[in-house]
Amino acid sequence: MSDSAAFHEIDEAVRKDEMKEWWRRYGTWVVVGAVVIVVAVTGFVGWRQYDRAQRAAASAAYSAALAQIATDPAAARAELEKQAANALQPYRSLAALTAAQLRATLEEQVTALSAVAPSLSATELTDLALVIAAFKSIDTPKAEEMVARLEPLAAPGRPFRLSVRELQAMLAARKGDTKRAKELWNEIAKDPAVPQGASQRVSAMLNLHGGAEAK
Repeated sequence: MSDSAAFHEIDEAVRKDEMKEWWRRYGTWVVVGAVVIVVAVTGFVGWRQYDRAQRAAASAAYSAALAQIATDPAAARAELEKQAANALQPYRSLAALTAAQLRATLEEQVTALSAVAPSLSATELTDLALVIAAFKSIDTPKAEEMVARLEPLAAPGRPFRLSVRELQAMLAARKGDTKRAKELWNEIAKDPAVPQGASQRVSAMLNLHGGAEAK
């Protein structure tokens, strides 16, 4: 055997001994680390499946509570209030928004909607809660205050801007300011995004108050 071959074998033996020693000292932690990674990946996949199942259950529970409103509104409200405390989002917010509208009196509904609005999970739901509260207040002494709060919601791009304009028109008409009411109704009528229901209401009001402007 040449000196070179001998040195090579000695070097290999040393490397093997070093590897054995390294594995003896650190091998357990390598295995543990690998297991942790596998468990984490498996857990993540499992969590996604669990999350989907939980959301499906929350959706079914919310739908069942909605269906119960027609036959037993008190029980439906109790169930929705429970979901408003414990359900996954967005069903927690949807339950809170719906439960607020099942209060016994109009005043209680308006108070509940105003109270719950800031805690809802999306800006659109917050806006919706405030718009519903204003609609429910339109024939009360609080109407002007409630509608005035909605002015920021009438900005371009806000989802309920036309509902806010409709409320402003209703309030103007109730105050006897027919000119302002007609301006607002015409603004709504000319908007390409106006929903069919709102378009029909606006057309009826314009016909009642002298007709629409030419588009």
